[in-house]
Amino acid sequence: MDVIFSKNAFQGRHVVIIGGCGDIGMEIARQFQAAGASKIALVDINTELAKGSSFIPIQTDLSKVESIEEAVQDLYKISDKWHILVTTAGIFIGKTLLDCEANEWDSLMEINARAVFYFSKLIAKSMVQRKEGKIIHIGSGSTYYGTPGSGVYSASKVVINQLTQTMAVEWGPSNVQVNAVLPTVTETKFLEFVTKDPLHSKFRKKLKEKMPMGELLQPEDIAPLVLFLASKSANAINGAIIPIDGGSRLVST
Repeated sequence: MDVIFSKNAFQGRHVVIIGGCGDIGMEIARQFQAAGASKIALVDINTELAKGSSFIPIQTDLSKVESIEEAVQDLYKISDKWHILVTTAGIFIGKTLLDCEANEWDSLMEINARAVFYFSKLIAKSMVQRKEGKIIHIGSGSTYYGTPGSGVYSASKVVINQLTQTMAVEWGPSNVQVNAVLPTVTETKFLEFVTKDPLHSKFRKKLKEKMPMGELLQPEDIAPLVLFLASKSANAINGAIIPIDGGSRLVST
C-alpha cells in the first residue's frame, strides 16, 4: 500500500467513513490510519471487518433516518469534533428501466442519495459551527453516460453530484470543503453481485477495452485522491467532481 502522506499528516484528525466496511471504505480507512489519523469510525450495517482493529465500528442501517440519527449521536459521544467525512455507502440493483420496480427505486435512493444527504447534514452542522471540515463523497463514473441495466443506480448517484455542488456553495463560506470522487467500475466484492449479469458483463468488457491501462480500477486507485481532498493542501478545491477512470469516458465508442 503506497501512502502519499507522511505518518503524521492527519495527526489529531478524526475521520468518519459511512459504508466504511466495504472494500473502498476499508482501503480509505487503512490509508488514513497510515497517515496518522487519530480516530477513524466506520459506519456500516455490517461492522464485522472493523472488529479486532483500531477502527471504531458504528453499526447503522442507513436506510432508516432514526438509525442515522443514533449513529451521529454515538459519534459525538466518542468525540466532539469530527474533521473529515467520507461517504462510500451504496447498494446496487441491476435491472433495466422497464424491469425496475418502484420499491427498488426507493431502496437505491434511500441508501445512495438520502443517507448521504442526511448524514452529511448532521455532521456538517458541527463543522459549520467550528468553521472547519472536509467532506468527500464517492459517486460513480456511470453518471457520465447511459448504463444499460443500472440506470436507476446511476440516477441515484447523479444526486451525489448535485449535492456536492450545493453543499460546497452553502458550507464553503464556513470553511467546509465538499468534493466528489467518481470512480468507474472497481474490482470489489460489491461487483460480485453483477458478475453473472450478461448486460453488465458486456458493459464491463467494453469498458475494460476503453481503459487506457486495460484494467478496471482497484480500491487503492481511489483512496489517495480522497486523502488529498481531505488534506489542507486541498483547501482551495471545493465543489469539484473528479472522475477516476483512466480517461475511459473520453474514448468514443
